[in-house]
Amino acid sequence: MSTDRKRHDSEETTDSLESVGDYIPTPPDGGWGWVIVFSSLMCNIIVDGLGYSFGVLLPQWVEVFGESPGKISLIGALLVGVYLCAGPVVSGLTNKFGCRPVTFAGSILACAGFLFASFSNSVPVLMLTYGVLGGLGFGLIYLPAIVSVGFYFEKKRAIATGIAVSGSGIGTFIFSPANAAILDAFDWKYMLMIHAGIILNGCVFAMLMRPLEPPRRKRVKTKVRAKTMIDRVKERAIANRKRCNESESSVQVVESFAKLQEAKRLREERLKDDDSDITSMPSAYFVKTRDSDTYKHSFSEAGESYCGSPVVDIPKITFVGVDNKEPSSPESPRSDRSEERFGSMATIEEKPLKEEEAAKKAADDANILNGVYSHEVEPLIENGYAKVAPSNRNYSSAARLRIGSQNNVDKKDYSRPLYRKDIFYSGSTLKIPEFTSQPDMHSYITSITTIPGELALPPSSIWDHCTCLPKSIVDTLRDMLDFSILKDLPFVLICIGNLFAMIGFYVPFTYLVDHAMEQNIAKTDAAFLVSVIGITNTVGRILSGVIADVTKVDALIINNVALVCSAVLLFVEPFCTTYPLLVLFAALYGLCVSAYISLTSIIICDLIGLEKLTNAFGILTLARGTSSIYGPPIAGAVRVATKSYDYSFYLGGLMFVIGSVFHLMLHLPCIKRRGLRDLTAGELDVPENKKPENNKPVAV
Repeated sequence: MSTDRKRHDSEETTDSLESVGDYIPTPPDGGWGWVIVFSSLMCNIIVDGLGYSFGVLLPQWVEVFGESPGKISLIGALLVGVYLCAGPVVSGLTNKFGCRPVTFAGSILACAGFLFASFSNSVPVLMLTYGVLGGLGFGLIYLPAIVSVGFYFEKKRAIATGIAVSGSGIGTFIFSPANAAILDAFDWKYMLMIHAGIILNGCVFAMLMRPLEPPRRKRVKTKVRAKTMIDRVKERAIANRKRCNESESSVQVVESFAKLQEAKRLREERLKDDDSDITSMPSAYFVKTRDSDTYKHSFSEAGESYCGSPVVDIPKITFVGVDNKEPSSPESPRSDRSEERFGSMATIEEKPLKEEEAAKKAADDANILNGVYSHEVEPLIENGYAKVAPSNRNYSSAARLRIGSQNNVDKKDYSRPLYRKDIFYSGSTLKIPEFTSQPDMHSYITSITTIPGELALPPSSIWDHCTCLPKSIVDTLRDMLDFSILKDLPFVLICIGNLFAMIGFYVPFTYLVDHAMEQNIAKTDAAFLVSVIGITNTVGRILSGVIADVTKVDALIINNVALVCSAVLLFVEPFCTTYPLLVLFAALYGLCVSAYISLTSIIICDLIGLEKLTNAFGILTLARGTSSIYGPPIAGAVRVATKSYDYSFYLGGLMFVIGSVFHLMLHLPCIKRRGLRDLTAGELDVPENKKPENNKPVAV
């Protein structure tokens, strides 16, 4: 019974340093991953399609509620701003519960928000239901849709991510004319009900997001060899030892201890009159057993060696051991007998290290005094904790699974998506140093997986005090909302640039339809202008990714060119007084802003490295979400003050110019870049393509 129980425990305790890599899932780069891409594509069609097409609904609500365009635009601004600002919180939920349940819950929440909005009769209620509830629901849908693609793809991630995020443009292309047609046929309240039904389909796509699990290891059945006579001798010796240890007779234990004390006392008295060199050493009585023959070897108190029966007049301290070697005869040399005594003495030592036996053999021979080993075996347990000797073994950080405290890590933690540093990276991983320094994909995944442990350290952030939250959520929030990254000058420039650029980003999406209708363009044709932005936005996302990945053009250069062109286009828009010119503006604007959005993660990695990508992505998402909330209302207030949309577009162009200036400052020589393109294999801990020994992750 006890043997079976111990065997079961050993099978369950598999989170050793040698096996933790087996719990980390490796992306298949295909297979069910393409179903994940389709699911993510549909989620982006729903979320960004409804968010970017809000401008079609703006004139209707301005007319119904009699409010200014700036106040009405705040409803749509809350929708897109809240789902961006919710990114860090949604990331924590995704890390804890997975992509499927979070997306499922987001679809239900957003559906409820749009249904409640259909019964609203005031702008503040619409802000709460359509804006806040709908935005939270969209946030729960959007981020898991992006994370799931990155979790299933590595080598083909650029293609997979490009297909998935193209849903933003496709959704804008579909919903803009569809909303105009629905408003012509039904009331806006029925349109929101239809939107709620469409959003509920997100539950179906959520069910397709199957969690990625590590492959199950096949147990290799080993053939049990027949027991030899030596095995039976060992089993009998172990059984006799267990019976002795499990004896319940406390009287015998006391008597044995008393005899031992008496033997030691008599030995010490006898040795007082002797000048032996081993006065301080106990006598030893070794029994060598081989089949039915028993050989005895003893040491007297004077250190003299005898073969055969021991000295009987003085009690001895006795150790019994079993050796598989052939017993030496009494006529064997003293050195042979010393080797026999070493074999018996080994039973006293606890788990000797094989790699140290050869090194210590010479030293052990030198420590023999009259045939007795003078060293002692130190205990392996000290103060209740395992005493582990420091190792001089040099492990490469490139193949290292970093764990704060492995005893507190659950098996599920190894497969949580947000513990991977490259989960938000949208480009191809084939060219980054972290990948090229590894021998295979599994080693790369292990090297970029970081699991914070529960170390006894003082709290370093406000999230460490949130003991009521699960550890996986706290770890994600601590990582994504670490504001110490604002000490990094390149990232500060990126943040400030995005704060300004995102103010002008949503101006065409929100006001282009109303501006075109003021120029006597039909409502359906005006709505199609947003669809044109969606079409070229889809093409631009794929094209910019290909240019940055294939042609090796610096992503920052592409981004800055796109920002400058977007600023110029917003300044030119007021001069587009005919429908063909407005279509041309929409096409070029969608093409430019696509690069600005899709290359974000690549630029961050090029500037500050993959190590801080998750942290930078969380802070940057907050910055963009904040600007998205107050950007359209500011442009609407300018429209009210100037009685014209021209100045609203001028304001958007000015914001893009300021954002471009901060991004252009990143090209200055004084700005130090420590990103993917600037790291070399020599700066890593291991040379390129050098395989770590045994390919085992190391807990640090």
